[in-house]
Amino acid sequence: MLASDFVNRFSFRSWEGKSTTAQQWLHTWAERYPSDDYAEYDSIVAKHKSFSADDFVRIGKWKDGVTTESRWKANVASVAYSIWMMAASELPKCPRQSEVAAFLGDWSTRRYTDTFATKRVTKRFGLSRATTLLHFLSGGRYPIFDSRVRKAMTRLLNSPVANTVDWYLQSYCPLVSEIAAICCAQDLRTIDKALFSYGARTLPFSDGR
Repeated sequence: MLASDFVNRFSFRSWEGKSTTAQQWLHTWAERYPSDDYAEYDSIVAKHKSFSADDFVRIGKWKDGVTTESRWKANVASVAYSIWMMAASELPKCPRQSEVAAFLGDWSTRRYTDTFATKRVTKRFGLSRATTLLHFLSGGRYPIFDSRVRKAMTRLLNSPVANTVDWYLQSYCPLVSEIAAICCAQDLRTIDKALFSYGARTLPFSDGR
């Protein structure tokens, strides 16, 4: 397969939704990543070889967008407090490559229950949070797989993607490395940022995405 074939399999688009080069796509979208909203990232990932219980709390707050202590507790919408505190208690380590699928399968299916005055709601930790945990434990080697990057990959590939451990490991991780090579990215974190922004933006696509 020619180099141009690798580029052509992806639909790189500008802020206005027009076709653009891979390098310009990366520059445009990575630059628009809301770094101020995720300012703790660098200081957290730098400690990946020796995370403390407090660091897992920081990861949980970072992922679930917790900015006040009043939201860091059980029964708060979109905050998987119980499972993050489980991580703080267990102090998981980065799994070996052969154990990554089992690690993601375990953490993504862990359940917690929010209890309200009139009902109880059981939720899953989910693959997005599980890959975030893996991302930090690995020092950023494994990318985060959330709803924004899934939408970004759907746009880039012009086809839907699966929200499964298998698709993440067998397709998404290799695709991220491929995109990084095409874009001449210096690190995978820049690709993470571009995908996050690309998936978050509403673009004037003719197919309605």
